[in-house]
Amino acid sequence: MRIHESDVEDMFLEHLAELGWKPLLGRDIAPGTTWSDAAGNVRPNRESWADVVIPSRVREAVRRLNPSIPTNHLDVAVAELLRPESNDALAENRRLHDAIVSGVRHTYIDADGVERTPTIRLVDLHNAANNSFQAVRQVTVRTPDIERRFDVVLYLNGLPVVIAELKDASNAAATLDTAHAQIATYLREFPTAFRAAAVTVISDGVTARYGTPFTSLNHYSPWNVDADGIPRRSEGAEAAADGVTAPLGEVGSGPELVLAQEDFGYALEQLTDGLLAPEKFLELLDGFVAFDSGENGLFKRVAKPHQMAAVRAAVRATVAAVAGDGRAGVVWHTQGSGKSMEMEMYAAKVLREPALENPTIVVVTDRTELDGQLYATFERSELLPEKPEQVTSRAMLRDHLAARRSGGIYFTTLQKFGRSKSEREAGAAHPELSDRSNIVLIVDEAHRSHYDDLNGYAWHLKNALPNASLIAFTGTPISFADRDTRAVFGDVIHTYDLTQAVVDGATVPVYFEPHLIKVTQSLEITADEVDALADEVTAGIDDLERSRIEQGVARVNAVYGAPERVQVLAQDIVEHWEARRAAMAALVAGGEPEAAPGKALVVTATREICARLYDAIVELRPAWHSDADSEGVIKVIYSGTATDSPLVAKHVRRESANRAMRLRLTQPNDPLEIVIVKDMLLTGFDAPPLHTLYLDRPMKGALLMQTLARVNRTFRHKNAGLLVASAPVTENLRDALAEYTVSDQEAKPVGRTVDDAVALVHEALDAVREILAGLEWRTPLREAKASRDYARAVLAVANWLRAPRPRADADAITPSTAFRTATGQLQRAWALAGRQEELESVREEVQFFSDVRVWIGKLDAEERRAQGLPVPAQIAEELAGLVARSVASGEVISIYEAAGLEPVRIDNFGPAMLQRLQKQEDHQLAIEQLRNLVLGESRTVARGNLVRQRAFSERLDEIMARYTNANLSSAEIMSALFELGEEILAEGARGANFDPPLNSDELAFYDAVAANPSALELQGSDVLAQIARDLVGIMQRDAKTDWGSRDDVKAKLRSSVKRLLVRHGYPPDQQPAAVTLVIEQMEQLARR
Repeated sequence: MRIHESDVEDMFLEHLAELGWKPLLGRDIAPGTTWSDAAGNVRPNRESWADVVIPSRVREAVRRLNPSIPTNHLDVAVAELLRPESNDALAENRRLHDAIVSGVRHTYIDADGVERTPTIRLVDLHNAANNSFQAVRQVTVRTPDIERRFDVVLYLNGLPVVIAELKDASNAAATLDTAHAQIATYLREFPTAFRAAAVTVISDGVTARYGTPFTSLNHYSPWNVDADGIPRRSEGAEAAADGVTAPLGEVGSGPELVLAQEDFGYALEQLTDGLLAPEKFLELLDGFVAFDSGENGLFKRVAKPHQMAAVRAAVRATVAAVAGDGRAGVVWHTQGSGKSMEMEMYAAKVLREPALENPTIVVVTDRTELDGQLYATFERSELLPEKPEQVTSRAMLRDHLAARRSGGIYFTTLQKFGRSKSEREAGAAHPELSDRSNIVLIVDEAHRSHYDDLNGYAWHLKNALPNASLIAFTGTPISFADRDTRAVFGDVIHTYDLTQAVVDGATVPVYFEPHLIKVTQSLEITADEVDALADEVTAGIDDLERSRIEQGVARVNAVYGAPERVQVLAQDIVEHWEARRAAMAALVAGGEPEAAPGKALVVTATREICARLYDAIVELRPAWHSDADSEGVIKVIYSGTATDSPLVAKHVRRESANRAMRLRLTQPNDPLEIVIVKDMLLTGFDAPPLHTLYLDRPMKGALLMQTLARVNRTFRHKNAGLLVASAPVTENLRDALAEYTVSDQEAKPVGRTVDDAVALVHEALDAVREILAGLEWRTPLREAKASRDYARAVLAVANWLRAPRPRADADAITPSTAFRTATGQLQRAWALAGRQEELESVREEVQFFSDVRVWIGKLDAEERRAQGLPVPAQIAEELAGLVARSVASGEVISIYEAAGLEPVRIDNFGPAMLQRLQKQEDHQLAIEQLRNLVLGESRTVARGNLVRQRAFSERLDEIMARYTNANLSSAEIMSALFELGEEILAEGARGANFDPPLNSDELAFYDAVAANPSALELQGSDVLAQIARDLVGIMQRDAKTDWGSRDDVKAKLRSSVKRLLVRHGYPPDQQPAAVTLVIEQMEQLARR
């Protein structure tokens, strides 16, 4: 079954209509058209081709929702709102979103002379029936230079709040990537068209995702929860969640484009039901769309399905807890799935919940670093009704909670709920700070250790706030045996496990590569002791306890920090990272492969080992060092004390400098690649470019899983994170995973080994070899002595894969598509396992296939550019050099140079060029080069001329069809293309053949009236040329702004054109067709 774009649009609009959106066509709302309101008043639709807003519908909704405010003042407020204040699309989007959610404050003087400043509502967020919803397909937007057609635009009270780009499910090139690239193009060309867009939707009929207009593709989300908010996944999805089999978030989609009827549209239907049903869409606007503002500028986010479901469930549980026993429960969402954002949106919802009577929120963490990171997230948020406050002392916590009667968002560490020294000595309980029931304690990462090992903080919390409600958000599971934690917080409210997060594309899997480095055993220190001592601090404890810890740290330094061991570790990290960064560059570097290979985090057991390891690494790679904090490839981050040794102290910075260093780690193009830490950045820190974790200290349980999550964030085409363990963690990792869901234990989105990836490399290689079974490619590769020979071998395979198959099934997957899919899998598996010794024998073969894939992308990109189409992001990145090397020597060689072809350009277009091309061995590439040149030039010289555009396009399609069907030889095809090219090149001077000469507009009308051969034969070219000149005069005299959508103006023009043709004696039987074509040509010229 072939699925076309129009089928996807039909299905989408039909389903939207069932949900309450009124379906319309773009021409129904075009400038010049009208609609009638409930009272029968005729209102105009769009007022400009360059803008998609329908101002009259906005005014009608505002008048209806604000009946007490005079109409003239409402109209002024709407006009001010719709008038862009800047060219910054994101800033305008925030301004319109704020107006939709919070209304518009407008000041005016009423009839009694009293100044009024009411809040004007644009939308009723709580009653869908009070709003108007339209779903419009094929909405034309244009400026004098550009015209585009948006596939579907959803209007809420006249505001375009959703823009959807839908693709042909049967076209292998029409992917989510190309749909996303199209949205990005529209945003760049028409930024004001997106100023009210809450979300954008992309779909190819098989898969569907949503995001914001400013969201990168890896952050677009499928709708993978059921009607009750429970995560769901298709059968077999777990097996494909390996980071190799399918691109991120596309598990189960693949290239299988010949669809069964029941497969078509399912994902888009689920997304439409969950996101775009009017009541749910209004809820999305009111609390699930958020903006951040901070030192990095403005940023927009939209909640993913699992986040919305969790927040809804958590708010319901909190309302019940306040009325009950105070235990709201636990939200268990795996690390990297957006837990901080869930807490922020939950807090915003709770603060506005009427049943809770303006509660006070207290966010509790168990680490100062985590407290600061989470506070910074809330502080940047523009969603919260008030700014949070960070509690810096136990006294401040007690004062604020005792004095506050409502509202407020406080951040504190668990330890600040401890008792004072005098209270401990007296054996007194923690004093009561407030008996209010509308205090909500949000605890991050709640585990039994928080309560058993930290002086009974659960008891202190209960004594301080006896009637408060508690809710926990955790990224690691609460054990079924962990009765203490459940007794404090209650049962699990919502679960989103590791496997689901990978299937949805919310996170990437993490592979495990053991690189165990032996340690000296004579000092009798166990892995558990190292794990415990690594987390100890000596500030604020008595001398005896400090001595015990310092002695333990000294033993760790002697064992894990032995000079010989550190040297081996440094050498291992340097060699591994250099190979890993090269393998990952194709996936994460974007357009700057030398500056953005991704990042690595090294975790050691003590600060002394951090410092020693740094010295050992920079001794091996001196260029990586820099004294400046803002420069250098490698840095150490930890806190310090006044008693630190010089070795440790040289890496101690102020907290502000550490924050700057953390920021560098999040910036893809910053030269910083490796950061060494002891315990900082292990929880709560989010740096998507991180893809490799070097772990040189034993670690277990929740902390181990939280640390692994530093490399599971999505980023560009990153397919997996990698844990390289030089300390013994294998058993601890196995034990930690035993607490996760059954599907996590079976699918192993965390903990697969590089041996698994080696097997996937072999599977992908077998698939690629099978695709190339009909081609002898090994001999040219083996015999390639120079880079040009190698490039020709690459091109030979690329051309064979892209060559037309005359008798191939039109619905079948092309060899080129199959090859790109298989080599994509190979590239992702190689990034994980390519350093393994057992793969050394296939390294050259893998690199060759990778280069073929890139060069296919180059050829595809040239074709798309010639057609005036955007180049998808993935191909654009590959063209920027995202492979370990593009050719064997690293030289930059163009496609045509590699094939021994001189590039075909306008300035060398002639018979000699044709003869040279026909003598070339690589006829296919020569034909493609000619075709692209002819196509590009035809678009340029015939711009605005409908007849010539169509004629050139039809002739080019006919020539290429004969080539595809093998009806002409290669030499004949090149001759035909050359002949068409000569005609196109002569097009620019064709108007000079008339007396007086015709300009381009006059020539366009001449071609329109001469399109019928009998008219040209009867009247001659001179008469038709004069008709063309007169038609330009009519257009300049009678065509008004946006006349193409005004029936009255169009009728007048038709009449004028018909009278002109009659006056010049144009054949009567040919007049109707000529009038239609002339009017169509006028519309085309009016778009300039």
